[in-house]
Amino acid sequence: MRILYISSYYKPAYVYGGPAKSISSMCEALARQGAHVTVLTTNANGGKTLDVPLEQPVDVNGVTVHYYPLSGVLPRTFFHSPALARACESMVKMHDIVVLETFFTHPTGPAVKACRKWDRPYIIPPRGQLLPWALKQKPFKKRVFLALAGRRQLNHAAALHCTDFVELEAVQRLKLKAPPFVVPNGIETSQWQSLPPRGLLRGRLGIPDTAPILLMLGRLHRVKNPELAVEMLGMLARKDVHLVFAGPDEEEGQSRLQARASVLGCANRVHFTGLLSGLYLLQAMADADLFLMTSLMESFGMAAVEAMACGVPVLLSEHVPVGRWVDAAGAGRQVPCRAEAFATACEEMLSDRARLKQMGMRAQGLAFQRFDINRVARQMLAQFQAILSQGKPLLDLQGAQA
Repeated sequence: MRILYISSYYKPAYVYGGPAKSISSMCEALARQGAHVTVLTTNANGGKTLDVPLEQPVDVNGVTVHYYPLSGVLPRTFFHSPALARACESMVKMHDIVVLETFFTHPTGPAVKACRKWDRPYIIPPRGQLLPWALKQKPFKKRVFLALAGRRQLNHAAALHCTDFVELEAVQRLKLKAPPFVVPNGIETSQWQSLPPRGLLRGRLGIPDTAPILLMLGRLHRVKNPELAVEMLGMLARKDVHLVFAGPDEEEGQSRLQARASVLGCANRVHFTGLLSGLYLLQAMADADLFLMTSLMESFGMAAVEAMACGVPVLLSEHVPVGRWVDAAGAGRQVPCRAEAFATACEEMLSDRARLKQMGMRAQGLAFQRFDINRVARQMLAQFQAILSQGKPLLDLQGAQA
């Protein structure tokens, strides 16, 4: 099977968070399953650009990737790339099926046009962009785009790939013509099987060995709601708990959070590491006692799955879809997105070390059994094959949920 992914950004543009990891992991796993996978993408990397060869094939862990330059004419978040648009015309016809990781950005238009011209089925993964909270951000622009082009692009898709049942329900409420299917995001579980010794992150940050560490992984952005974590820390009766933010600073978040922590009297227990990857990320996971995700919206919750793979129990807001699996497995807690609810749950979880450890073991089992990328890639291939042979995806939603 020849699969073409068209994505606004791609590995190693990890500044874009979970999708940058999950898209590349899926492509690499599909290639390991025997599919021929090609990616068309841009050289976008936040406020910078990737230092990669442009407009030529590059082998990235078994996947053929073509990086195209951003034009610089329009805002970077639109991912405007005329070179990528031209490539869609020539590359789509050479593949059996196309996945468009581009919705609400420039490459979607030329990609859909090429797919319809060459009669190639295409799949759109919404990636949380059709959730109610997301549609309320810049609502006028989105309503106009959906009315003029977006809804038509979604309706003509062979299928919509939802990563969880929260997204599925949101898509169904929009009454689109394209059938949705559910395949969760996956992770390379082999990367998380061996952690470094506990204490390395603590040593760098000056955190005592006995002090519990709460870890938040991701951008310091309002959608991640880091303010709630600081408010929660200030509410805890325990004054030995430390909060570590590991992620790139956006919107001058660090200074704002530090100021609020000072008001609450916990500034000496709030730490910022910046973006972590590789060994440094593993060190953070090894030292964490509890993983927090206080988000106002998530399309899935990849960072929580990575924490679970490391044996770290998770405490998630009600807006993190992977929390449904977490609750069912007893791998952590999912609570209302309020500081009081997080503080109560955090106190309870940290007070029983034996139960917390058991939650961590269940979390790791869940991550390895449900979200291993090779298992997930087989589910995705089955959907691709159904679309190519039957013209529609498999709709065994209960099987995907189990």
